[in-house]
Amino acid sequence: MTRTEAVNHTSGSAGRAVVVFTDLDGTLMDHDSYDIAPAQAALEALAARSIPVVPVTSKTRTELVPLLARLGLSGQAIAENGAVIVNTDGSPDTADAREKIALALDALPKNIRKAMICFCDMEIEQIAAATGLTLADATRAAAREASEPFMWQGDAPPLTTLTEILGETLEKFDLRLTQGGRFFHIVPPRDKAAAISALLSEQTPRPQSWVLGDGPNDVSMLLAADRGALIANEHVNTQRFLPADHNLYVSGVSGPAGWHEAITAFLTAEFG
Repeated sequence: MTRTEAVNHTSGSAGRAVVVFTDLDGTLMDHDSYDIAPAQAALEALAARSIPVVPVTSKTRTELVPLLARLGLSGQAIAENGAVIVNTDGSPDTADAREKIALALDALPKNIRKAMICFCDMEIEQIAAATGLTLADATRAAAREASEPFMWQGDAPPLTTLTEILGETLEKFDLRLTQGGRFFHIVPPRDKAAAISALLSEQTPRPQSWVLGDGPNDVSMLLAADRGALIANEHVNTQRFLPADHNLYVSGVSGPAGWHEAITAFLTAEFG
């Protein structure tokens, strides 16, 4: 296997191994406090069945190093909304270079660029204030390799409107726009769903995917999952981005408590 190591874990009712892919902020971790305590029992239940948990996040590879240790997780991860795949040895597979995003930003009309407050415009103290992170963690968050988070000055327009505003310029540079819990993100075409697919395709037979997330940038991976769970989001109405005929599990509560609820439901449905 090129990117992943063979793992021995419990097969589900479909006879295939299970891998959990999860967003972090607002999903496995509380949106404001970053607490994971309400999800701890579900994490332990997965570990008891040797079911791996793979973070799929807008966070950077540098942020994930201490975070994986705190969560008790190891192995592969997906960073920067799919733009960076972290291999089992810690090395990155980067979909594109951040320098290309800088060129795209320079090509935007001045009035539009002025309305955007990008991480590349901000001091570490400003990133810390915007995210609630410590200065050390904000420094890690600034270490972008292939994406650019930004805020909009004043009232932010809806994602669809902002896509129209930025779309022509971003398309020239083969870039996309997505929205997380706190920021908009300029990213390469490889999104979270495509990154998950790349990891799953390297395992034979292909495992079942259980996928959990709460934001608009999670929708594509949730809809592509064998079992998908939309975790309630108190800040963004992600349900409006879903098709009417979706079959996702929708949690009744937000954050790690909702994560626990969804994983418990999946484990019960799969193993009884």
